[in-house]
Parts: sequence; structure tokens; C-alpha cells
Amino acid sequence: MLVPLVMSYGTIEVKNFWNAIYVYFNRPHLVNRKLVSISHVYLYSVEYNSASNRLRDVINYASLMDETSKVETLSKENLSNLVDNMLRPYDKDCKLTEVSFEEMKESLSGVFISLRILYPSNAKSNNCVEIALFDKNKSTATFLAATSKDKFTLVAPPFPYTFEHDRSGHLKLVIHLDEASTPSAGWLDNKVFNKILKWAEEYDESKDPQESLCLISTELYCSKYRELKEKYGQRMVAMWQENTDPLKFVYEDVAIATYLICLWHKIDAESKPSFVDLGCGNGLLVYILNQEGFPGSGIDVRKRKIWDQYPEQVQLEVKTIIPSESSLFPEADWIIGNHSDELTPWIPVIAARSSRSTNFFVLPCCCYQFNGRKYIRKNTGVSQYNEYLGYVEEVSKTCGFVVGVDKLRIPSTKRTCIVSFKRNEEQDYDEIDADISKLIDQSGGGGCWVKDFQAREKVERVRNCTQVDRTIVTRLVNLVAGVLLKYKNHSFKRDGKVWNAGIQMPISDLAEKLDPNDLKLLKKECGGLQTLMKNHRYIFDVRHGGVRVREPMLYKDVQKYKEKPCWFFRNHPHGCLHYDECAYKH
Repeated sequence: MLVPLVMSYGTIEVKNFWNAIYVYFNRPHLVNRKLVSISHVYLYSVEYNSASNRLRDVINYASLMDETSKVETLSKENLSNLVDNMLRPYDKDCKLTEVSFEEMKESLSGVFISLRILYPSNAKSNNCVEIALFDKNKSTATFLAATSKDKFTLVAPPFPYTFEHDRSGHLKLVIHLDEASTPSAGWLDNKVFNKILKWAEEYDESKDPQESLCLISTELYCSKYRELKEKYGQRMVAMWQENTDPLKFVYEDVAIATYLICLWHKIDAESKPSFVDLGCGNGLLVYILNQEGFPGSGIDVRKRKIWDQYPEQVQLEVKTIIPSESSLFPEADWIIGNHSDELTPWIPVIAARSSRSTNFFVLPCCCYQFNGRKYIRKNTGVSQYNEYLGYVEEVSKTCGFVVGVDKLRIPSTKRTCIVSFKRNEEQDYDEIDADISKLIDQSGGGGCWVKDFQAREKVERVRNCTQVDRTIVTRLVNLVAGVLLKYKNHSFKRDGKVWNAGIQMPISDLAEKLDPNDLKLLKKECGGLQTLMKNHRYIFDVRHGGVRVREPMLYKDVQKYKEKPCWFFRNHPHGCLHYDECAYKH
């Protein structure tokens, strides 16, 4: 028996319902973190007329798994008859007509079936086949995944689940009663339904997000990413020596390396192009590409600790890149700018002037102009980052490149890359160079190169609030604590006396109570007020965007007295909560 697992309180328009379903259909990895990508195989318009078996009943786990088990590998050729084999026994006259996604999207009626392959991020999980049934007549979308292997290796629920826009305008999630108490049902309820409802309520056609991995083969990307992740992931995390999160930076560079390998394979599957990574940072991207057979080197203004862990043949050079004739690389096939900061707008220029065959890949992060100073925003109608992406793209086109824009699958908010494929053959090379000089001249240059380019400092300044004057730090810590303790929330000491724990307050509200000059000072220190409080975690508990005064630590919890004086004993209006049981010095 089918039952509604969850239903929305409010109503939504049917158009917004379908738009939200399409977002989930095209980008399920936004909700399902077990997926790295998908590959669309077939999309059919369906004519099905069986009276005794509804189409939604025919699409079941057992039949899909049975059909999947008949093929050795999941590919478009091997799956060409899968849907037909599932429907034909119930309606020998059923008709499947291949259509495009745009045709389905624009249709106001009809029934459509999608067949695609799901690729898991975990190499130990199996690729899956998923069927999606879209019934425009009844405003329902049903999804079901299966594999010929054990169903517990699936990266999606092993049962059909249906999103329905009912006649009253509510959004429903419908599953079979027997599956309602499973972990997969809980995930659908808590994660997927809420996300789809949010997309439906907030959908703005003018802000339809760009799809990712558009310029490469997603199938190749998935297999290569899993291969590189298995080969380098855990090993590099274990040997990480930098003061950064290895889980983010290691797997981010694995994903970027995967993307570049797939991009280069698409352009020329037989060659191994050479590269130079400008602003290579930890050098991991250079190391992975070298290990995979791509010759290249990296340059950065500072050496990193992890450099010494790489083999000697990995060429990493400490050098300050000042855009000039001496900073060109005519021997390189590709110039890479991965979060290259002040060099970002120069990457296309350096590629264009290095040789007529040099291409580039740039992944902008922080926004800089040609002179090395921060990019000045001109259009408040869009975000600064999106405006900057448009600026870098225009620079690339001025340099004579035919470019593509894509979004990567990396653990970063800045994921959009700009890639060159070839030169615009309709433009003369000398004219292009003149246009480049004019563009640079508008940014304070001398015609060919910017005179007063500001490169990064060779020695990285510590920016974690530890360099702020101690008297200022002490004053701000006491001020923040005073604000939180102004509100009464009483606990009691062991002797029965009152001890005020104060309240939890959003950091944004707390910031409004501080002097703007103090906030300006802290903002320069890479994290500002929040970083200051996290540096004093023995006083403050910072989580979920809020902060409260922490209870003093007990000796029994740490099994070691600390030499640091107890802040509460000296500064809290009611002294230390624990006194002789406190882990800090009184």
C-alpha cells in the first residue's frame, strides 16, 4: 500500500514543482553526497495502455534488478533494450520515442521515462541504473535505482519513491508502507523532500544555476576520480604537513587533477600535454599530474612543508611571478591558474603571449585586477564573484581565445573555471596583442605590462587574531563576555550560590554591540570576531553561528591541571563555577 511519507504545509505552483524536480533530476549530487556524477543514457516519451498494470507498478525494484543483471557492464549500448523489456510483457504495443530533455521540459502533458547511470564517489560501491518516471498528466515523478549486485551497496533507495503535486497544490512524498521505517525513507524525508520543497518555493528562472562538468565526459570523470581518489586520497591525507584541512585540500586537488585529465583527453586522447601551474601552493596538483604521466612544473612565491615529501622529479620552484616578457612559458602547452589570486587575470595574457598553441585553465577565487589590487565592483545587480568571472572571461576573449565555462565538483564555494580550447582564427595575432596592451593600459600599465604590479608577500603574515595587541584582545574578550552575561541564566555552585551562565547570541547580533573600529581591526585578521572567540575556546563556545559563555572545564575531564590562570575565577561576576574542581589555575 502506498502512503504519503511527508506533505508540505503550504502550496506551490505546478510549474515550480516541475522546476524543482528537474534540479533534483539533473543534479542529484546536491542532495546525495554518495554520488560523484550521473550519465544520462535514454529519455523516452511513452505510450503505455495496459489497464491491468499501472506504469508506476511495473517500474519496481525486482524487475529493474533482473534486467540490470543481464548486462556485464553498464553502458548505453548494453542498456538499449532495458526499458522496452520491462514494459513489453504488460503492453505489447507500448511505444518508446527518444526525446530531448528540453522537449520533455516544455511539454505540458504526457509520460516520460529516463534511464541513466549513477556513479558513486566511493570506489567500493557499485554503479547503479536509475529509472525516473515523469507523468505530466498526474504531476508525479517516480525514481528507482537498482544494480545486479547486493542492494545494500546502492547509493540511492532500493525502492520506488514518488514526488507528487496533488490537486490542492501540496507537495507529497509517497512510498510503500513497508519501506516507511527504513533509513532510506528517513533520508528522503529529512534531506531530499526538504531540499525539493525549498527549490520549489524559491525557484527563480533568472537564477537557474549552471550545471557542472559540462565540458567533459562525466562517465570518464567518475571512473578517473574514483581511481585517483583511491590512489592518492588517504595516503596524502596521512602525510599532510600543512596547517590546512587535508580532507578539503587533498580531495579538492584530486578532483581538479581529474577534471584536467578528462579535459585534455577530450581535446586529444593520445597526447600528454605539458603544463606550468602558477601559484601552485602545496604543489599537490603538480604531483598528481606528474604521477599520471603529464610533464609539468609549479611555481609559487613561498615553499610549503609538503614539498619535501614529493619525489625529486616533481619540479616546484620558489619564485615571484611579475608579469613581463621573462614570465612567459613558450614550452608549455597549458598555463594553470588554480586559485592564483593576483595572477588570475594574467593567466590568459601569459598563455596568449607564451605561444600561439598555449592554452589555459583558470579557477578564479579572490578577485584581483591587473595591477594586483582588489577588483573594484561595478555592478551591484550581481554578486562580486559572478561579475569577476565575467571580467576574466572577457579578458580571455580579448586575448583571442575561444573559451568555455564550467563548474567543478570540489569542496569549495568558488568552483567555476574558465578554459580555453583554441584561438579565434578570424583575428590577426598582432591585432590581438594590441588589444591586450590596450586592456592592460586601462589598468595602469605601460602598454604591454603593468608597471606597479603588487605580488604577494614572500613571507605570509600571520592572520589569526594572535598578532592583535594583547590589551585590545583582553578588552574585547571581557566586553563580549559582559554582553552575554548581561542576561540572566542561572546555574548553581556546589555551595548553593548562584552562577550566571548568560545566553547564546548570534555572532551577527553580538558584532552590532561592538565598536566599528574594533570590528574593522578584527576583520583584517582572517575571521574577525568569530576567530577571536574561537581562539578563546576555554571561555566561549562557538557553534552554528552563535556564541555563549562556556562552563569552566573540570579537572576530571582533562586529567591534567593547566598552567593558564582561570579566566572565570578572575573575571566572572560570580567567580568560577567549580573552584577546587576546575582544570585551570586559581
